Amino acid sequence: MATVIAGFTISCFFSFSLIAEILGEDLFIKQVKTGILYCLPILVITMPMLAISGKKLAESSKSLIVAKKMKRMKFIALNGVVLILLAIYLYYHAIYKTIDSAFLYVQIVELLIGAVNLRLIVLNINSGLKLSGRKWTNST
Repeated sequence: MATVIAGFTISCFFSFSLIAEILGEDLFIKQVKTGILYCLPILVITMPMLAISGKKLAESSKSLIVAKKMKRMKFIALNGVVLILLAIYLYYHAIYKTIDSAFLYVQIVELLIGAVNLRLIVLNINSGLKLSGRKWTNST
């Protein structure tokens, strides 16, 4: 469940940020960055829950799927910390400075890292479904 909540939250952050940048309206960008800042506690709570539950479920498993899933978790966690820091920076920059080229470059980096994290989370969800027997496929 924590994986789904984290994935949904990151998807929302990603989608709204992308829409705001495409529209290019300063007020909307500021509103999106403020909304993301206020919703950051969701990630701060779900990401550790995600890691703890994943480790607990994988404790003594020798499965290749579990090993890949745990490896991805390390990148998801690292990316999550970076995304939180970038979100705080982008909020501060949008509200207290100007939405300029520096803001745009950092926003692009945040979107790229967010896309990578979404992909890793989707892969982990698929791996979890395979492990539970709810999804059958030949690939890992």
